[in-house]
Amino acid sequence: MLSRFLSIAVKPIPAFFFLCLMAGRLLAQLEIQVTLAQDQFIPGEAVEAAVRISNFTGRKISLGDSRTWLRFDLDSSDGRVVTRLADVPETGEFTLEPSTRGTLRFDIQPQFEIARPGRYRLTATVMTPDGNQFTSRPTQLEVIRGTRLWERDFSVAGPPDQPDIRRKYVLQQATHLRSLRLYLRVTDADEHEILKVINLGGIVSFNRPDCRVDRASRLHLLHQIDAETYRYHLVDTDGSLLQRRLHIITARRPELRVNESGEVAVLGGERRRHSSDFPVEIPSEPTPPPQDAAPTTPTP
Repeated sequence: MLSRFLSIAVKPIPAFFFLCLMAGRLLAQLEIQVTLAQDQFIPGEAVEAAVRISNFTGRKISLGDSRTWLRFDLDSSDGRVVTRLADVPETGEFTLEPSTRGTLRFDIQPQFEIARPGRYRLTATVMTPDGNQFTSRPTQLEVIRGTRLWERDFSVAGPPDQPDIRRKYVLQQATHLRSLRLYLRVTDADEHEILKVINLGGIVSFNRPDCRVDRASRLHLLHQIDAETYRYHLVDTDGSLLQRRLHIITARRPELRVNESGEVAVLGGERRRHSSDFPVEIPSEPTPPPQDAAPTTPTP
C-alpha cells in the first residue's frame, strides 16, 4: 500500500530569517528539512514525516509535476540495507513563490521495510524541473521492540461461501522518553501482515489494562493513565478507532463488564469530557426557559 500524501501548507519566510540564510549560504536555492512528530516507533506504526521546502531562488518554482520530484532515503545505522517497498505517492503540481516555504506531510512507513528494531537515518531529496537536486540533513529515528501484554484471536466474516477470516489483537507496551506507552497491533492470525498499529497513549506501570472482545469481535480496552484517570478505547476488527473516552475514579474504579448477550460496557467511575475524545461530541444548546405570559387585564 502506498503511503498517503497528507497535506501541504505554504507560508512566507520572515525577511530577517531569509536575509540571514542568504548571507550564510549564497549558493543555496532550496532548503529542505525533514522533521518527525516523534523519534521512536514500534514495527508497523505510522511514521509521519513533515518535509519543509524553503524557496531561496528569487523566482517562482513549480514542483510535484512528476513522480520522481521527491525521494525519501532510509539508512540503517549499522549498515544494513533497508528495502524500499514503494515510491512517494503523487502530490500534484504546486508553486512556491520567492521567499516562501511549503510543508508536505507523508506516512513513510509503507515505503520501507523497517520492522526490524534499530536506529535509522531519514533524508528527503527534491529534484527541480531544471535537474538540480537538494537533499535534507539526516533525521534520526528508532524502531523499538515492545513488550507483549495480551493477545486474542478473533474471526471476521469472509465473502459469501468463504470461511471466516482469522485475525489477532496484540497489546504491547514500550518505553518512550522514560514513560510507558501502550500500542495495539491488528494482524492476520500468523502475525505476518500488520493491518494497523494504534498508539493508545500513556499508561501507568502499576495497573494492567483491561481488554474485552464483544460479540461483534470489536475490542474494548480500558487502561489507567494517571492516579485518578482511565482511558477507554473501542477498536473495530480492521484496526479503525471507533471511540475514545476518559473516565475518572469516584467511589468505584471504572471497569469493563460483559453481559450475557456479549455486550461490553464501562461500569463504575464517572465519564469526563475531554479534548482528546473521539469522535468529538458537540454539546447541544440548552433549551431556553419558557417566558412568562403577559399579564392580562381583567374585563370590567
